[in-house]
Amino acid sequence: MTKVNKKFITISWKAGREPVDDMFWCEAEYDGSWTNITTMDRLRSRREVVERIVNLDQAFIGFDFAFSFPKPFMAFLTNEGIGNDWRTIARKIREDLKKNTDDGVRLWIERIGKYRESHLESLDDANSYPRRDTASRGNGRRNFGRETPAPYERRSLAERFRRIDMILKRKDTQALASTLGIKYNRLTARYEFAESESRGRATLLGISMLEQLLEAKPEIAIWPFMKPASITAIEIFPKMFVRKVGSDPESPKAFFDMEEDNALFVSREIRELVYANPSAHDTVFALLGIIKAERREDKSLRPLRDYRDYFYSNEEVQAEGWAYGIGFKEPEKKHESKPSEHDNLVSTPVPDEAVTISAEVAANVSVEENTNS
Repeated sequence: MTKVNKKFITISWKAGREPVDDMFWCEAEYDGSWTNITTMDRLRSRREVVERIVNLDQAFIGFDFAFSFPKPFMAFLTNEGIGNDWRTIARKIREDLKKNTDDGVRLWIERIGKYRESHLESLDDANSYPRRDTASRGNGRRNFGRETPAPYERRSLAERFRRIDMILKRKDTQALASTLGIKYNRLTARYEFAESESRGRATLLGISMLEQLLEAKPEIAIWPFMKPASITAIEIFPKMFVRKVGSDPESPKAFFDMEEDNALFVSREIRELVYANPSAHDTVFALLGIIKAERREDKSLRPLRDYRDYFYSNEEVQAEGWAYGIGFKEPEKKHESKPSEHDNLVSTPVPDEAVTISAEVAANVSVEENTNS
């Protein structure tokens, strides 16, 4: 980073109608000896997030929403003429949501629906099992025939998860909701997000906010699309950081009492909020987890300085983003073998890239259950 960050912030992002509930701004500073959680504010609008960040000189900021979409969907958007990289697509999202959030979200749901239907199971596969019953013409009796299913009734084969999502899904018994998870509503005859706080809606509003930040404060770095700067925004999965502290009141109480001997100060007001509110609990412990990672007190997580140049030049990372704390391994280089005069050697394919996640994180990550089809 161009400047050592001593201010750390985590924000529990909310995508519902404003004023929102339980969107916390949690802030901490350390001076080399003491770590002080100085602020735990409840915000009522997303505009407040932008206004506060614009006034910062330096900070390390964690948001709990996805910063991008799966690479195939990004390629689909490019083919649709919407943008050819993360920044141009972010600008388009910002433009569409700027005037009217609901209308902009509706436009993007339609694009997601079009992407969903761009790669469907074959009709043979779709007709291999009975479809919903329909009323027969004339006699009013139910017909369980295998009529040609509508596109929304066929299973989509389009990729719905980013690589980082799949890493967490493989390592966790709980599933992670897709940013492209939509449902077809037969009453309205259109696709919709399942709920106002669905991961897809949070992603759209979050990316729009990131672009707004870049417009207002160009020096901010949106990681990993940009290398770290004095103010750096990162994507986090809060459950990665709260795995060692239970959500029951006694566990955080014991934690704070123990950590006070290790130079951590948390006011009584903030502690009481952590004990009573799950969102506040996760936001505080995500903040502490980031600080411990950056200070190398928790070596199961990767600090930002551990990500090398090959990470920032990786096409998939630049399209999909990445989650803070998860290691990334340099792609193995292919080596050409010289054939001997007696042998005709065929080189063995080597994976283009590989990723790593510590066993401790993998065993303990707990993320939102996927209920999207």
